[in-house]
Amino acid sequence: MSTVRWLLQISLLLWLSRGLAATQGKPGCKEVCGDVDIPYPFGIGSASCYFNEWFEVTCNNSIHPHIPKPFLKRLNLEVLNVSLDRGTIQVNNPVLFDCSGKASNFTVTPNFTVRWEGGPFSFSETYTRFTAVGCSVLAYIEQSEAIAGGCMSFCKPNETAVKNGSCYGLECCQTQVPPALRSFTAYLDSFPSGNDEQLPCKSAFMVDQEWFISKGQDPEKVKDMKYVPAVLDWRIYNATCNASTSTLDTSTITVNCGNNTICSSTNQGSSVTCDCLQGYEGNPYLPQGCQGTQSTCYC
Repeated sequence: MSTVRWLLQISLLLWLSRGLAATQGKPGCKEVCGDVDIPYPFGIGSASCYFNEWFEVTCNNSIHPHIPKPFLKRLNLEVLNVSLDRGTIQVNNPVLFDCSGKASNFTVTPNFTVRWEGGPFSFSETYTRFTAVGCSVLAYIEQSEAIAGGCMSFCKPNETAVKNGSCYGLECCQTQVPPALRSFTAYLDSFPSGNDEQLPCKSAFMVDQEWFISKGQDPEKVKDMKYVPAVLDWRIYNATCNASTSTLDTSTITVNCGNNTICSSTNQGSSVTCDCLQGYEGNPYLPQGCQGTQSTCYC
C-alpha cells in the first residue's frame, strides 16, 4: 500500500511540475496585462514577443494607473480575453449611436467602417451577432457596395418589450455575422413609424452573444454603453501546414507548431491553427507549450 501511495505522490508531483513549467508567452516576454493573460502568438514588448504586428498588444496605463488595459495596437481595441482553444479574442467594440434631436452625451455616429484585409482577425460568425436597439431602427452591414445582412427593430405604442431574453424585432433585433467578416461598413438608419419617443436613441453594435444573453438581451442594460464585448476569430493567414513537421510555411516567415501538436488548415484565406494533441494542454504555438495532462498509475 505504501508503494502505491508513493507512486501516486510522484505522479502528482510530476503533473504539478508540468503545469508550473507551462507558460503562455515567449521566454522573457510579459504574459499578463492587468488581469488579462496574453498568450503567444499575441505578445507585449519587442517584436520577438509576438507573431507579427497584427498580434502586438500594448499595455496601457493611462486609462487607470492601477489597472493596466491591454490593447491590440493595430486595431486600437481593448482586449478582454484571448482563447487559444477556440481561436478567439474578446475585445471592447464601439457602439453606433443616433440620438438626433435629443439631449444626449453621445456623439451621433451613423456608420463605421472596418478594413482588416491581410490581417488575422474577423468577427466571429459563431460567437458574435450584429444587434440593433431602439424604435424604428434599420441597421445593416454592407460589403463591396452590397448589403450582406441587417435587421429592423419596431416598438408598439405605450408598450415595452417583454424582458424574456428575446431579441427578435421588438425594441431589439439581431442577425448573424457573415463568414470571415473582415471588411465592411455598418450603418444605423431609421424608418418612419411615429413611435420614436419610447426609445429616442438608437444603437447598433457587434456583440458577444454569450455576454448579451447574460444581460438578458435587455436593451435597457446596453443603451448607455459606448463599448460592448465582441468576439473576433483569429488564425495564421497566408500559411500552409507541413504535415510531417507541423510547420506553418508562409511567404514571409516560418513558424513551427510546438511538440505534441497538430496543425490544421482551411481553404479560407490559406489559414492555419495549431492545437495540442489529445491528452495534452497548453500553448501549441510554443515549442514546449503542450504538456501532458494524464499520469500513469502502476497500481
